Amino acid sequence: MKRISSISMVLLALAMLLASCDNKERLNKKDRSSGGTSEILVVTQNDEQWEGMIGDTIRAFFLQAQYGLPQEEALKKLSHIKVSGFNDMFRKHKCLLLVEIDPNVKKPTVETGEDLWSAPQRVFKIIAPDRTSWCATFNEHKEAFLVMYDKVERDRVMSILRPSNDTKITQRIKEKLGFNMTIPAGFSILKDEPDFMWISKELEKSSFGIFIYTTPYKDTMQLELNSLVTVRDRFLQKYVPGPSNGSFMTTDKENVPPMLNYVSNYPTGFAAEMRGLWCLVGDYMGGPFISYSFHDENTGNLVTLEGYVYYPNQKKRDDLLQLQSILYSVNFDKE
Repeated sequence: MKRISSISMVLLALAMLLASCDNKERLNKKDRSSGGTSEILVVTQNDEQWEGMIGDTIRAFFLQAQYGLPQEEALKKLSHIKVSGFNDMFRKHKCLLLVEIDPNVKKPTVETGEDLWSAPQRVFKIIAPDRTSWCATFNEHKEAFLVMYDKVERDRVMSILRPSNDTKITQRIKEKLGFNMTIPAGFSILKDEPDFMWISKELEKSSFGIFIYTTPYKDTMQLELNSLVTVRDRFLQKYVPGPSNGSFMTTDKENVPPMLNYVSNYPTGFAAEMRGLWCLVGDYMGGPFISYSFHDENTGNLVTLEGYVYYPNQKKRDDLLQLQSILYSVNFDKE
């Protein structure tokens, strides 16, 4: 693994950009990675590390509740194994965090590796002289770790979904909006208006949808939270009716107010990521959504790609991850 003394979001973004160029080639050369969705495997030298201060520090971050879900669900699922049992089977796990305490080292270091034993895979190893400095190093870089682990999750989801791409839907998106996007089998176009598309997968007890809508881009104020929510609600009231007469989808602003985060690692570049809950005016349905809004310089439009889940009384973190992965498949390549 490559040793680094400091990890910055800028360097990680560059690493992701370079890695995306040969992603398919790497997947073909390596065994498919293992592990459950949203799962990280932590490898320690002994049980004390996992049960004590180090394990508590890891759990405090990765097991915190993910924002924007109706039921409380952790950011990640954590599994643990001692290094003595870290055999070939466990080395193929997609997300690995290795713990090493070595009193002989002078200062903590971080090593990182991509697709070492399988693909897609991200491995982080923190080596420190004691548990206090190990935890401090983890806390310093934990947000960057999460960004890279999330990328691996999306890459693995798309490696499964991409072969079933619905070419008719993707061709329609391409001819209408000018960009490519992977839409797996099972989805269909419910609405196709000049400034709005509704693509949905309807099952007996659940529904998974994608909205694509555009407005003329004027300035960066359109990427502020209030502006994005206002535009979202306007489109949904106009185009997304509920099952009851007069009902329509909107944004839940009371129970879980929408939260905005700006990301630089989106495939189109800078984008505004919004998470929250949707609900119906005039009815009692609801669920989580995630959206990405970006300036399309080719058309001069502000484009929003959104995924939403309806799955009453069920966990929704992993379903939302699948939709997020689809939203991340957008690109402007000719092929």
